[in-house]
Amino acid sequence: MTPTEIGSLEHRHLRSAIRFAAHIAEEGQKQRPPIAYPAAFKPFLKQERIPAGALGALRRAIEADPDFRRRIATAAPPELVDPIGIEWLRREDGWESRIAELVAAVDAAAAQSSESTLLRRAERRREAAEQVAVRTRAELLQREARLGELVRQLDDQRRAAADVTAEVDGLRAQLAEARLAVRHANDRAEAARGRLAGVEADRDAAVRRAVAAEAQRDALLADRAERSGVAVSSAHVGELRDLARAARGLADRLGGIVDIAPAGRVALALPGGVARDSRRATEHLLRAPGGRVLVDGYNVAKRTWPDDDLAGQRVRCLDLADDVARRFGTDITVVFDGADIVGAHAPGRRLARVVYSPAGITADDVIRAEVTGTPVDRPVVVVTNDQAIRRDVAAAGANLVTSDTFADLR
Repeated sequence: MTPTEIGSLEHRHLRSAIRFAAHIAEEGQKQRPPIAYPAAFKPFLKQERIPAGALGALRRAIEADPDFRRRIATAAPPELVDPIGIEWLRREDGWESRIAELVAAVDAAAAQSSESTLLRRAERRREAAEQVAVRTRAELLQREARLGELVRQLDDQRRAAADVTAEVDGLRAQLAEARLAVRHANDRAEAARGRLAGVEADRDAAVRRAVAAEAQRDALLADRAERSGVAVSSAHVGELRDLARAARGLADRLGGIVDIAPAGRVALALPGGVARDSRRATEHLLRAPGGRVLVDGYNVAKRTWPDDDLAGQRVRCLDLADDVARRFGTDITVVFDGADIVGAHAPGRRLARVVYSPAGITADDVIRAEVTGTPVDRPVVVVTNDQAIRRDVAAAGANLVTSDTFADLR
């Protein structure tokens, strides 16, 4: 037989390979999940022998299912499958020539011995090894499938771990932002407590002055009455005091009916068609006659030049403020945190005024105080993105410009 004649290979030469395939298909059904096999094998799974008439159909089923054939070839041992069957299953380079030689040798041996003798000998070899080898090979195939599944699960877990890592990084960034916000809130609260202590001290001093003034008033009234020849008792002095208090109460009620409070600051109106926070709106506010501009220094500097160090950010922010003051004739005050920063008080000759918050006071509170301390008839513009400052100064009648719009004037 030559390689070109391999198509004429008789089915009987492949009996051991086909029988082994049937055993693997049968044993594989005991695994979980079961091993897939060609449907043609189903009627022969539990049979001890495969009829000669069925060999052709089973051979064609194996040849039509390359995946099944390769799995059988992987598990086929020489104890259970003869060399012809192994070559036919594996189909490695030159297998046709080797099968042709093996078939020729088998046919030559068959001429010297009856076919029944050869079959009995092959059957004994098969029965001797089949009990141990078939189960072992089926388990091997099942473990290989399980290994593939574990590899897929490992890949899924790695992807899930990467997602968790990204989520943790995001949470850490949020935590850092929250801590910074808490620190700023604590600074503002501490500054508020300081202002409250000052107000309470002023209140106590005012109460003491009021008590002393009332005592002086009572003494003066009594002295005048006595000089007039009228005897004034302590009860009369108490009545006079009550009358004075009633008069003050009446004045307070009249003040509630008649609006005598001083007028507050009113924010500048923008020209028609000009959008708020636009460049045109910013230039209009900066050119306002008699206006005053307060710049939240680090809010502008850190957003505009984040890669510079603190000193470099201050210098660049002040250069921008000087340029704006020169171009628009604006009265600009730039407020920075921290009077105790080294080098903070050496800005050189500047058109813009520079203010540093004292120890224990934030720049935010300095800006609020500057707004409330400016006469109400003078327009005030505050440059910041800090929402808390924007809310407070807007309530005080100041106009607002974002740090980004101000920086765009470069």
